[in-house]
Amino acid sequence: MGTGKDRGARRRAWEVLWRTQRQGAYPDLLLTSLLAADPSMEKSDRALAHELVMGTLRWQLTLDKVLSKVSQRPLSRIPAKLLVALRLGAYQLLFLERIPPSAAVNETVELVRSIGLEHATGFANAVLRAIAQRGRSLMEVESTASLAERISVETSHPLWMVEMWLEQWGERETRELCQANNEVAPLTLRTNTLKITREGLLEALREEGVEATPTPFSPEGVEITGLKVPLSTLKSFRMGLFQVQDEASQLISHWMEIAPGQRVLDACAAPGGKTTHMAQLLQNRGELVAVDVHQERLNLVSRECKRLGISCVKIEKGDLLDPQSLGEEKFDRILLDAPCSGLGVLRRNPDMKWRRTPKDIQRMASIQKRMLENLAPHLRPQGILLYSVCTHTREETEGVLEAILEEGQLALLKTPGGLPLPARGLVGEDGLLRTFPHKHGMDGFTAFRLTPAP
Repeated sequence: MGTGKDRGARRRAWEVLWRTQRQGAYPDLLLTSLLAADPSMEKSDRALAHELVMGTLRWQLTLDKVLSKVSQRPLSRIPAKLLVALRLGAYQLLFLERIPPSAAVNETVELVRSIGLEHATGFANAVLRAIAQRGRSLMEVESTASLAERISVETSHPLWMVEMWLEQWGERETRELCQANNEVAPLTLRTNTLKITREGLLEALREEGVEATPTPFSPEGVEITGLKVPLSTLKSFRMGLFQVQDEASQLISHWMEIAPGQRVLDACAAPGGKTTHMAQLLQNRGELVAVDVHQERLNLVSRECKRLGISCVKIEKGDLLDPQSLGEEKFDRILLDAPCSGLGVLRRNPDMKWRRTPKDIQRMASIQKRMLENLAPHLRPQGILLYSVCTHTREETEGVLEAILEEGQLALLKTPGGLPLPARGLVGEDGLLRTFPHKHGMDGFTAFRLTPAP
């Protein structure tokens, strides 16, 4: 590895990272698209490209600290294209032991040349050789650094984020959470119980050579390890026997206490994981209205419903920030899986560490409150409105709850009823469901349930 054969993987990785930074592209989607356009690329090179993209994004802050120690120029004066290439090289030198240092240096210099920066190859060579010589000692944090600064550099998280979590959770929880965010998230499936049992799915997967185990909290969950082929090529996928969905996300639909025949609203439905799960819990009997503001994302919901054999979902384009969007419709159950800062899924989306700012959190909280206010009149008496976000910021969780309760239309339901028994302990005395990657091996979710005030 590293002798030119995998040069295409490095070039693809650089292109994804560059376009993520320059154009705000989503790295996982872009990488999938680029790799699909190059069917001749070998499996090992595809895996390397994925590792380089996600690893470099996870460790970007730490990589920049290292680069700043060996570069004669401030990073702010290094052209952005070159900086992306240097991060790629530094990641290989510091984190990928299977790649010989000489190969990491030489191939990165060749990458710099290939992207039209011939004049910078000498500089790149000097910087990378300095990293190769000094290694991980460059990752050590100055003794004068504060606790927040130390955790920020050691775990590659923005300082503001670490400071927020230290205040919210304390040192131990913050360290463990940040460390978990740098791990690869598990691949979890949800059994399509309209077609098969979990035991049946486990057997079907094993027959296809896929290692699979049941999840501890969700009764439909299956965790995959050592997948050797794309999921979409499996017969069980084509038959609609499962859908990819994290275990924490699966718990949300259970907490809705859905029963066949109910009228249910999924207010922010796309891409449809919770929509199709709720349809399963309805046993495909009743009406589930799936609303989203983006038509192209609603098309994803429609395709998944067709693949899974679901017919009770009615798809509608609508804007929840418009109070008139839902007319006079009423529902027994409403799910608001609200747009949020996404800090609970940084394992899956490491680029969000560098996209998000504290202002985003305030902006999201304002949107979430407006959505809840607009949905409240559409809940039938004794109905349940479940609010969930894949984050733990106080503004988007307790803050939103406090604001909506002050208005007096809705009351908090504190009971864990509806959740699978193993998951009921995840609901605190305050009535909020919280899941964490470092505690439960799941995505980080916060949720609470509301009902019309008496």
